[in-house]
Amino acid sequence: MIVGQIACPLPPSAFLQSYDLILTSFPHFVPRLRDMGIASEYFRIGFDTRILEKLGKVDKNVDASFVGGISRHHGKAVPVLEYLAEKTPIEFFGYGSDSLPPNSPIRRKHHGEVWGLDMYRSLARSKITLNRHINVAENNANNMRLYEATGVGALLLTDRKDNLGELFDVGREVVAYSTQEEAAELITYFLAHPEEAAAIAAAGQRRTLSEHTYEQRMKELAPILQRHYRRKR
Repeated sequence: MIVGQIACPLPPSAFLQSYDLILTSFPHFVPRLRDMGIASEYFRIGFDTRILEKLGKVDKNVDASFVGGISRHHGKAVPVLEYLAEKTPIEFFGYGSDSLPPNSPIRRKHHGEVWGLDMYRSLARSKITLNRHINVAENNANNMRLYEATGVGALLLTDRKDNLGELFDVGREVVAYSTQEEAAELITYFLAHPEEAAAIAAAGQRRTLSEHTYEQRMKELAPILQRHYRRKR
């Protein structure tokens, strides 16, 4: 049985027809793939707890961060990031800053690319970290940063999505924004209320370590694979 996973713009169906099953963390992709005649199941990504052992103790010396890429898939996010660069002490880590205009306020606060453990360390150093989804996510929360950020104990400030409440208790385990102004207000508020921020971050980490680990995901994956394998036979 050939199984694939996708969480990016869908290619032409001809590229997917050879798969027996396509897993996706986008709920809205499942019916679209099935309409193409491709077996598909919703399957969330998660957090690898071994990261915590490798990181060890990390000092939280970054007030607010954005750790991620800037590319054509993230076009709608750039104005938000530039607004926050002007209005808050947010710092930036990741790839793609060379694609920004020379006068972009992001450039002044960008620390370059971080990969692997350095990427996780940048998140762990952050009191607050901002998340935003790529355009193709539409109204659904799905990405790695949800679990990476909460998993290492940062307060996750993420874009509000229809299904976010199925993953975390919004306001108690993560916080969500709908506009750039709201994001700036939340960063300012939680930096001024560090105990409240730390409590939400700790609750978010507990949720991820109890429900969103890859150990838990494998327990969810096994019956999916068994069911489709039986159908294939």
